[in-house]
Amino acid sequence: MNCLELTIPPLPQLVTIGHSIWEPGQQHLRRSFDVYDMLFVMKGTLYISEEDVPFEIREGSMLVLEPNRQHVGYRPCEEDTEIYWLHFVHPAPVRMVDSGQIPWSVPFTKGSNFDVTPHRQVMYIPKFTTLHIPSILPFLQQMMKFHQGLSPATSLSLQSHLAGLLTELQTAVRLQYASRSRTLCDQTITYLQQHVTRPFDAKHMEETLHFHFDYLARCLKKYTGLSPLQYLHELQINKAKSLLENTGLSISEIGVQVGIENPNYFIRLFRKKMGMTPGQYRITRLGQT
Repeated sequence: MNCLELTIPPLPQLVTIGHSIWEPGQQHLRRSFDVYDMLFVMKGTLYISEEDVPFEIREGSMLVLEPNRQHVGYRPCEEDTEIYWLHFVHPAPVRMVDSGQIPWSVPFTKGSNFDVTPHRQVMYIPKFTTLHIPSILPFLQQMMKFHQGLSPATSLSLQSHLAGLLTELQTAVRLQYASRSRTLCDQTITYLQQHVTRPFDAKHMEETLHFHFDYLARCLKKYTGLSPLQYLHELQINKAKSLLENTGLSISEIGVQVGIENPNYFIRLFRKKMGMTPGQYRITRLGQT
């Protein structure tokens, strides 16, 4: 399944939302405008093409029409067709990506108290897919309610429900199309996050996750490019950086806090990852305040 990759922040912003029942003979107008048009078909079938690519949106399906592309109904509805539609604004997609290739487990750079702008992140929404309607409908109905009574008291809730809807769609993509290897990659990451201060133990990982360590390592490397030990070191160094920036703990105390009790090994590992010692890093970062 193809998904649109969108850069965030900012989050997409809702322009409008509607609900209607199209009678037999009605069809989508020909148009192109600078918003995303997300269509959910609750009943019947809607026939729309985008840049001459036809889509048959059946009951329980959705389609996202992209900005500045030519859209037209290439065939009228043949029965009563119930739809929800919403328009939102956001920069153009970075790319179209197959759901099986989305790097769900690759960590993003986390912000610190020294950053003044957010680091780039991405989100994914399906281009055209079937849905579990009971999971989606409450968002659409509540958004309709907020939109109809739009005021300072409801506008923030309306926008937050759009974010909730998009989160639900992304979660459905991740869970529905995740391969076993991706699922095990995510489980391995969760294990490492939960045991970041524990000495690395391949046997314990096997016993906890109930798979051979070599297979778990292959799954993790497939989606992150890192071995379990390398990924653990990334977690430890990121935690150490935060402690260096935000606490007065000594270097050896920070090593213990991140699960590396040998201070010399901690310093060598930190220098290998960051190109400087923990002490130099602290001076550099504090010197920026």
